[in-house]
Amino acid sequence: MISQVLPYLQHGDIAGALTVALGFGIAIILGISLHEFAHAIVAYRLGDLTPLRDGRVTINPLAHFDMFGTLLILLVGFGYGRPVLVNPYNFRMDRRWGMALVAVAGPITNIIIAVVFGLALRVLLGVVQNGSSAPSEGLLMVIQIFAIIVSLNITLAIFNMIPFPPLDGSKVLLALLPGEMAYRVERFYISTQQFGLIVVMILFWFAGSFIGSLIAGPTNALFTLIVGQPLY
Repeated sequence: MISQVLPYLQHGDIAGALTVALGFGIAIILGISLHEFAHAIVAYRLGDLTPLRDGRVTINPLAHFDMFGTLLILLVGFGYGRPVLVNPYNFRMDRRWGMALVAVAGPITNIIIAVVFGLALRVLLGVVQNGSSAPSEGLLMVIQIFAIIVSLNITLAIFNMIPFPPLDGSKVLLALLPGEMAYRVERFYISTQQFGLIVVMILFWFAGSFIGSLIAGPTNALFTLIVGQPLY
């Protein structure tokens, strides 16, 4: 986030810096807290009381933020929330499909956030485009904030569906694979899970631009679909 704010500060644009900071701040708070809450509530509904005992069945952001993960978001633009601990053997259904439902609930929630703010943004853009006078500075700030919230939540959803642990896509993949292949992939995931986050961070650090370019296309397509005009 700091890298997005600095250019505005360097040009003396305090209002622009404040707008971007507010946009990213709101997007991160909503995106991470509701994403993790979705994991917790689905696991709880499937019969696992672990998230409830850990105090995760709440929309309170303080319950879902990891200090180091949040610091990474602020400094390098990539981070994570506090993982929701789940015991799939408590589910009232097949554990792999249960974990897939718990996992996909997070990205779906990010898409729902994007749709809510995106539809509001579509209306605001229509007001600006059809207005007879120039829009106010306040309205332009709101439009930029909403655009950041929409784009960041779409990005979070797409990024989390990458099928590599600890990302949510890895749980979804296990449910979709046939038995023997699912077992082998699960063994691989278990053997690498203690290094999974480190691997993801290293890949993002050294190949962030490449990963970003892969995510940018789907992000822009979804943004255009929701808002009615492209992000870039």
